[in-house]
Amino acid sequence: MPVVDRPKLLGISASLRNARWGRGNEALIDSLKGCVSESELLDFLAKESDLHIENFMEAGRQEGKPFAEIYKNLKANKGTKGLCNSEVALAAALWTAYQKGVEIEHISLSEYFSPLGQGHHMDRLKETLLSCDGLILSGPVYFGDRGSLSQSLIDFIKNDADLREHLKGKIYGGIAVGAKRNGGQETTLIYQMLDCVELGLLAIGNDSETASQYGGTCHAGDVGTMIKDRDGLKTAMGVGRRAAKLIRKLSFQYEIEGPARVLFLILQDSNGYGKQKVQELIDACGEQIMPTVIDITSKQFSRCIACDICPKEIGLDSIYRCIISSIHDDFQRMHKDFLNHDAIVPVVVSLNNRDFLKTNYQTFIERTRYLRRGDYVLSDILTAPLIFEEIGVREYYSVRIMTSMIRHHTVITKPIMGYIDQKGQIINYAEVIDIMKEFLDTAKRLAAARLSGVNKDEKIKYNPVGYVLSTKKDQEDEQLKKRKDMLKDRILKMEEDAKRRLKCFKEVS
Repeated sequence: MPVVDRPKLLGISASLRNARWGRGNEALIDSLKGCVSESELLDFLAKESDLHIENFMEAGRQEGKPFAEIYKNLKANKGTKGLCNSEVALAAALWTAYQKGVEIEHISLSEYFSPLGQGHHMDRLKETLLSCDGLILSGPVYFGDRGSLSQSLIDFIKNDADLREHLKGKIYGGIAVGAKRNGGQETTLIYQMLDCVELGLLAIGNDSETASQYGGTCHAGDVGTMIKDRDGLKTAMGVGRRAAKLIRKLSFQYEIEGPARVLFLILQDSNGYGKQKVQELIDACGEQIMPTVIDITSKQFSRCIACDICPKEIGLDSIYRCIISSIHDDFQRMHKDFLNHDAIVPVVVSLNNRDFLKTNYQTFIERTRYLRRGDYVLSDILTAPLIFEEIGVREYYSVRIMTSMIRHHTVITKPIMGYIDQKGQIINYAEVIDIMKEFLDTAKRLAAARLSGVNKDEKIKYNPVGYVLSTKKDQEDEQLKKRKDMLKDRILKMEEDAKRRLKCFKEVS
């Protein structure tokens, strides 16, 4: 089935120092589209960074004027030249996305929200958001959190039913720019992710060419210095590539036939409460779901020993490749159970009374390391925590699960939270069922996108940044027939799955 329109990725810059607004947004997009290579892009970004420094100098920095006066003078510009640090990182992401086949657009939130908080041209902002198929939000770090411009955008969407409905199931990626190398970029991206998944967006991290963490993590300590952080720019470009890939695949109008295949991993439970509630949910979903339920709390695992080379060898996805092979360790026997699902739902029960609590949560999460480093075998699988939580318990498992699972290259959607009263009843049970059914629909949609977009040339490969021995071995393995066989086998299985399950299936190049 053909794509009707080229899907669009919206880049949103959330800095009060934005240099582009009005027609300057359109000029920026035209310039990015005119860069035919990465070297041309970097030259363009360097020149625009210098122009932004000039903007500051002309606004009074050279004369030593107070910053409040400099800022006022900057806002008197036409918004057609220069790029602030957040815009440089965002522009790199948008350029990469355009190279991957999606339309791109850029807006500056400072054009819509004044320093005092008032909104301007809100109908135009709404119209722009309603026209996008995904968004990347880029902004500075403020005390380890996203800035107030980003917060204003989140509040604006929360308060508008049309926007909430449109953005449900759309792709979100984040970029954070901090004044220090470890200046709160990751916490900023985590908080921003939590906001966006609650709005119904699907959160992604980087792609496999960087490190597949939480998004673009960029370092710029002064005006015009973002261009110097080439590693940070790479992470921003990874977000652009990943967002574009998924947005493009989601634009193919295919559907999965049959139920969604969901893996429930019960990581913490008490007297079988979680297992019972999972079964009740499965029964409530009926033919919409094909479940696999694994009670991890009843298994025996050794702790991850953090091998210097992980996985221990290149091989097919179906082969267990962790170095731990004790007969007392259940991971090897369970390995194949982790594969070939449309969605993964880690399950945790959190109670005030811990007398009967059984948990394997942290050990299990650690031991999945070899799955992640095995070229992201769980790539693009929809994931949401399912938490049964007694009122008053503060274990924050929903956040912990999302921040761990996104590193597997999965796609994160909002947690499914069941709140338990003193009698053991879930007080929002109807809501939990509704959210689960919505989750299943999204899982099928994303699975159809993943299967319809199978690309023989696409390589998802773990990049062992910071591991010297692993890097050396990885370079040696790159030439091995095993790696080629692994990728070939993975794609073949996806193609076979697509032929069985997709309506109107055809191979997409």
